Amino acid sequence: MRLLPRTLFGRLLLLMAGGLIVAQLIGATLHLVERQRVIARTVSGEFAQRVAAVYRAIDHQPATGQAGLARLLSLPRQQLAIGAAPPAAGISGKVAAAAAPGDDSGFLARVRETLGREVVVHAVRVPDRTAFAFDLYLRLSSGNWLRIHGQAPEEIFALPVHHFMTLGLMLLTVFVLVWLIARMAIRPLTELARAADTLAVDLKRPPLPEAGPLEVRTAVRAFNAMQQRISTGIEERERFLAAVSHDLKTPVTRLRLRSEMLADPRLRERFARDLDEMQGMLDSALDFLHGRAADEAVQPLDLTALLESLVDDYAEIGERVPLSAPESLRIQGRPQALRRALGNLVDNALKYGGQASVGVELARDGCLIHVDDAGPGLPAEELARVFEPFYRLESSRSRETGGVGLGLAIVRQIARDHGGEVHLENRPAGGLRAVLWLPRAG
Repeated sequence: MRLLPRTLFGRLLLLMAGGLIVAQLIGATLHLVERQRVIARTVSGEFAQRVAAVYRAIDHQPATGQAGLARLLSLPRQQLAIGAAPPAAGISGKVAAAAAPGDDSGFLARVRETLGREVVVHAVRVPDRTAFAFDLYLRLSSGNWLRIHGQAPEEIFALPVHHFMTLGLMLLTVFVLVWLIARMAIRPLTELARAADTLAVDLKRPPLPEAGPLEVRTAVRAFNAMQQRISTGIEERERFLAAVSHDLKTPVTRLRLRSEMLADPRLRERFARDLDEMQGMLDSALDFLHGRAADEAVQPLDLTALLESLVDDYAEIGERVPLSAPESLRIQGRPQALRRALGNLVDNALKYGGQASVGVELARDGCLIHVDDAGPGLPAEELARVFEPFYRLESSRSRETGGVGLGLAIVRQIARDHGGEVHLENRPAGGLRAVLWLPRAG
């Protein structure tokens, strides 16, 4: 199975082209075999007629004139001579023509049939698969032996060059036609797979054209309907969240105004702190559920420049964040969303690990951004759970100690919106590493 192409197009092309090419080769082989058989039979019959003709002409001459006539009738491809008895070795007797080992063309049988059974034929050589050549001794009525040595031109049995050229042209034509047919059949599937792969990144892309075979058109139609249903559901969710945001923020604002009227400063401060916490939790939750990354346009950006700007911002507030990255790294993404995701990772490293460092590594089909800290790390069973919304290792639910529990969930959401992924791992030397993988620009 490893020898098969990985793509459906490659396998379909191999199956169709391979089958047609094998059929063409089998047909061409059968044609060549039949051609050689017909040529051998035709040449055998022609030479048998010549042998019979010269035998009768010489046999009707007096014994004294037979040698001279034999010399006159000799041709470059058929030498005649009058001689003594044939050598002992060979195929002799009246039955020689009916059973001659090595005679692939039935030449002796034809000679015997043409001359008649009363003529004694002694064969020293008969045609075989290597060459159409023969050496015969025929007994004349005078008692002399007529030796006939003949050979057909090799060009007759040679395979024609134009036949191979025609076969090659036919095979090339078959391959090109099969390639075009397979390409036309697979292209809609390729576009469907590409659209499914980028659906999460660009949900508002135009519907796919319904083209190709019936089964492909049915799949494309179902995909377009699914995309429309998902888009409609998200729009309804956004409208609902906008209404919830407005309805919840209004009473919080009223409570904040009323808290300002409290006479007790300590009570007023506690009310304000609680309202700030409520407002922050509300904003974080709505921001996560709303998925603001989807509202920002995807555009080419320099990831190194974005990281440098982020590190500079931390430097301005007194936080040193070392950066190791290529001079320039182009990707497709949403700048503000990526900045927020990377900022969340750096904030977590500074808050829970005491320090943060950022590095970028190039991968085969993307880039790896890792944010390291010097903290105690996490238990192995918690490395994946911390990405769940509202999940926190610290159970006090205090924003000062544990936050809302949405920072890493938002990072994962943004990473997947870009076709990437994020995970955590404990460093062998101590500390935690957050690894964000993003695809590179095509």
